[in-house]
Amino acid sequence: MVDHSENLIDAVLSSAVKDTLSFGKLGIEKESLRIIQSQITQSTHPKKMGSALCNRYITTDFSESQLELITPPLPDKTAGLEFLDHIHHFVSHNINKEILWPFSMPPTIKSEQGLPIADYGISNLGLFKQLYRKGLSHRYGRSMQAISGVHYNYSLPDSIWHCSFFEDSQLDSRAIRSDGYFRMLRNIYRMNWLVLYLFGASPILTKDLLTKNTEPIQKLDNQTYYLPYATSLRMSDFGYQNLLRAALNVSSDSLNDYISDLNMATGTISEDFQHIDTQNNTDQLQINANLLQTEDEYYAVARLKSNIISNQRLTSKLKKGGVDFIELRSLDLNPFSRIGIDEETVCFLEVFLIYCFLTTSHLINKDELKTIKDNDSLVAKRGRDPSLLLQKDQASIGLQEWGKQIIDEMTPIAELLDGEETVYRNVMYKMASKIKDPDQTLSGLLLDKVITEKVDFFDLGNSIGETNKQHYLDLEKSANPNWDRLEKEAINSISQQSILEEEQNESFESFVADYFDT
Repeated sequence: MVDHSENLIDAVLSSAVKDTLSFGKLGIEKESLRIIQSQITQSTHPKKMGSALCNRYITTDFSESQLELITPPLPDKTAGLEFLDHIHHFVSHNINKEILWPFSMPPTIKSEQGLPIADYGISNLGLFKQLYRKGLSHRYGRSMQAISGVHYNYSLPDSIWHCSFFEDSQLDSRAIRSDGYFRMLRNIYRMNWLVLYLFGASPILTKDLLTKNTEPIQKLDNQTYYLPYATSLRMSDFGYQNLLRAALNVSSDSLNDYISDLNMATGTISEDFQHIDTQNNTDQLQINANLLQTEDEYYAVARLKSNIISNQRLTSKLKKGGVDFIELRSLDLNPFSRIGIDEETVCFLEVFLIYCFLTTSHLINKDELKTIKDNDSLVAKRGRDPSLLLQKDQASIGLQEWGKQIIDEMTPIAELLDGEETVYRNVMYKMASKIKDPDQTLSGLLLDKVITEKVDFFDLGNSIGETNKQHYLDLEKSANPNWDRLEKEAINSISQQSILEEEQNESFESFVADYFDT
């Protein structure tokens, strides 16, 4: 097993292993609300897009109105973005007069019932997925679930685990691979603040998302509020960092500890959630009253995932096959990109994740964990403040100084991935410029648009959404090389759901018990 205190950057970049680093795979999951006349649509998931339960590329997230668009994992990063673009093209032709909301923060939600919970049909699996979402709605409210983002799924090239740096005669490949991803995970936690700074695009929120602690928030108009230096309110205590969830700590030390902590959280009754099931004498309102209903409710900035495709719970898959890839979850939707993420972001994050894998990765103790959470919170709400200080190695450091250090250490990896090109190096240069000048960040550009140019937040969202949709409507189906693939998947997914519903031969209670027994 590689020593976690060891910095592998120089050693790996000067060895034969370096030639394998560019073959990692990328998959993207992008959430978007369907909007009509500035309101979240109440319509069901369009039939032309197939079954949300069984479609591999187009499903729903929390709400029936909230699409989740999924690319397959691909070694060619440009191909991944193109596939996501093709899904948007297909979707745009199948949502009638609706548009896709371009911001992470939702438009005004007039009532909690105005965000319909996703419906997956009458199979046990479909009912399970819907009940889980009902539980979320009762635990945290529906408004928070309407917040959307991008998940960046990355796997290192398989060949890297067979090189001399990571081979270990005492350990199987599952253990070696999993240990490597835990190296990466810990450093993502430590430096996630940089992701929030560079790619946060939610400095504005609607009054629906205001919490009791709203003293520093400033008013734009009767419906919208902002923080002048915020980067990602989505990732602050105004958004997904709910206090009930923030108290849960899952170990990043090892696979066994990670699995153990998740099993504990999904098997321990929560006093905060016990009362939910007493609200209604007939219908079940959540899967269980535990700290987490399932592992999916663990909303960390990054999660470790398995490639095993089954209805088993995540911890069972991880125990069986180990970690196959990492899911980075702290990306806001980029409103300046038609598909919510651009090539610069994809390239930067590839270098960033390789850097997190290769650089020193000590275990995280309780004190450092608090520091990590504090840094994230500070950057989410005050990241573009030039005087902002973060904590690193028990000392204060300016955001710009630390950001420059990270970029400098990432640059040799960018140079390696470039080869004869300059794509990755140019991205490093641009990100370094954004660290020096906060106005160049996505959050800075968005606030400039709304405040300096005096553009209404909702008008801007509608304008971007309409422009994006018209772009796709102007493109013929023949311009989309994946149109037939997406159409066939939609048709086949409906058949797959029907089969699930027709061949069901156990009770829902047995299905749930089997899920947690696996």
